[in-house]
Amino acid sequence: MTDGIAWLDDELGRDGYSLTMVKGVTPETLAGYLGARPGTLLDPDSAPGVVEFFHGPGSSKLPDWAMVGEAAGGWSFALEAPEAGHRDDRLAPGRDLRARHTVVDILDTTMDPPAVTVTVDGETEWMMREYGTGDVGHPVSRRLVAEAGFLARPHGVFGDDASGDTGMPDVYRVLGDHYGLSLPRAAVTRNRLPHVFTEPRTLLRADARCPACGETRMLPYGDDRLVCVYYGVRGIPGHPPPGCPGEVTDAVRGEPNPRYGNLRLPGAP
Repeated sequence: MTDGIAWLDDELGRDGYSLTMVKGVTPETLAGYLGARPGTLLDPDSAPGVVEFFHGPGSSKLPDWAMVGEAAGGWSFALEAPEAGHRDDRLAPGRDLRARHTVVDILDTTMDPPAVTVTVDGETEWMMREYGTGDVGHPVSRRLVAEAGFLARPHGVFGDDASGDTGMPDVYRVLGDHYGLSLPRAAVTRNRLPHVFTEPRTLLRADARCPACGETRMLPYGDDRLVCVYYGVRGIPGHPPPGCPGEVTDAVRGEPNPRYGNLRLPGAP
């Protein structure tokens, strides 16, 4: 018997989290995609004080970090704070692991209903927003109707609002069954897995606007180049704007990330 992922809502949903599960990569490779430097994983068993350091008083002043580990069936996973996935450096070209892997993303901010997205080689295969999905014919959607009381509507499959139950444990159970997802429950809930900093040590600032669309949110890429956010983010209707070159040069400056000045763990990379 495996732990599955049906327990996620009960164990982690109170505080919010971002879970990224990727098939066919190691935890250290996944950490690299998220921004970690190679060889910087900190294991609680080999570095006493790691768990208290990351989860104890003052941990909110630390750089963004992830807890990473191996899951069943060749999957690796990373647990982060909900805000980590919105960093601009995650959008830079070459950093999008969803373009070439099978990835399951679960985002629970506690403010909005949990969002689930399954991406296969750059294409969205299944997703849930606001306790509903438009993927009526997908096996996960059909099982939610057959087993979990979800309602089939002409425009999608939705949780039964009248029941007062969000149904997320059932969503995670069915999703886990379909994709073979299982996380080590005890290791996750007790934080007994490697931790790693993912936030950049040098913060790159943009001193330019996109010359075509005027966008001020330019993503630093390399040491001397900026990429317009609409040029770098694909799959959004209307972006990039027609004719937007999306790139300027010689307008990037670096600043040391002040959060790394708060590190006080002996031996931390």
